[in-house]
Amino acid sequence: MARKTKPPEERRAEIIQTAKELFEEKGYDGTQISDITNRMGVAHGLVYHYVKSKSELLDAVVEEWAKEILTDLMVLMKDNAISAADRLEKMFLFTSDMLKKDASLITTIHQHENEEIHKRIGSTGIKMILPIFKELIRIGNADGTFNCSYPEETAEFCLYGWQSIDSSMSDEERLEKLKYFYKRMLGLD
Repeated sequence: MARKTKPPEERRAEIIQTAKELFEEKGYDGTQISDITNRMGVAHGLVYHYVKSKSELLDAVVEEWAKEILTDLMVLMKDNAISAADRLEKMFLFTSDMLKKDASLITTIHQHENEEIHKRIGSTGIKMILPIFKELIRIGNADGTFNCSYPEETAEFCLYGWQSIDSSMSDEERLEKLKYFYKRMLGLD
């Protein structure tokens, strides 16, 4: 049987998607490179043509996943058809749904050995969302939805401050506390 060649970017995307599926199904530690190549029906060495290690592959999986989430979140936060308060509420609903949908991958990311990846995702995400969140607060202040005296600082505090909330509690509990703090800081209570 002839080998099917694909453009490098398509093959890399296929490897990342297959790894993501297996990491979610079997966990990071339970997934071997051979599991990925077997599922794809390719030679074992092919994966190493695109990444140096399983750890680097996890990094690529998480980076792609974060890009997808941030793209969706940014579209939601820019929806001018709804009020700033409704966008904020949708942001929390989106986050809650994402935490449930991607629970296995999130658990993997939060493992101690993946701390650097987790920090990098957080930093990149905040940089992408911060200007949009600042604009959301400005719009909310202008239309009377929010009552926030320091929109710039509040946006930064909201996005950077969530990292200080105890990570040992459940994601749902943590999200409820974040929702409470955000609403208070934006003058919604």
